[in-house]
Amino acid sequence: MEIYNESPIRQGKAFWHYQKGFDTVRREKSTFLARSTFIGAYYKDELIGFMKIVSVGKVAAMMQILSKFSHYDKRPSNALIAKAVEHCAREGMSYLTYGKYRNRNKVLSSLGRFKHRVGFEEVRVPRFYVPLTTKGRICVALGLHRDLVEALPEWLVDFIYRLRAMRGRWRIRASRYSDPEHEG
Repeated sequence: MEIYNESPIRQGKAFWHYQKGFDTVRREKSTFLARSTFIGAYYKDELIGFMKIVSVGKVAAMMQILSKFSHYDKRPSNALIAKAVEHCAREGMSYLTYGKYRNRNKVLSSLGRFKHRVGFEEVRVPRFYVPLTTKGRICVALGLHRDLVEALPEWLVDFIYRLRAMRGRWRIRASRYSDPEHEG
């Protein structure tokens, strides 16, 4: 919870785990427990980062990786990924996945550049859609099965992401000023 509550903003937008209660965090991290492995990064006796990996056959999927900003200089995320690779090799896993390599139609985000630096590679997997109903046939014919954001130009998607980040920062500042604890 300390890692979750370190900052209300992560990756330029409001962090949806910020200020969640212990029971909520425990319940959310308890999914897929039989197939999960948790790896922690410690500095002295302090947990400064953690990762959850879920095994699906011979593939390990990183469900979450999070580190404290205050210990960024120690690169806990790099250490967590290195341990995850060791774990996967020891368990005979074929792949370690880290979400989508690219975020929609963006060329390469800061997260994508981080993935590249630590050794992840983009693997494109074709998706095929088979309509099972009349409604499904209509949706496929109209192209509604595709992500609508992918149809937008990259500059517009970047602009919308920046607006969303500004809105999140504004909402957090506004909530601080309306909080009686922070009034002078």
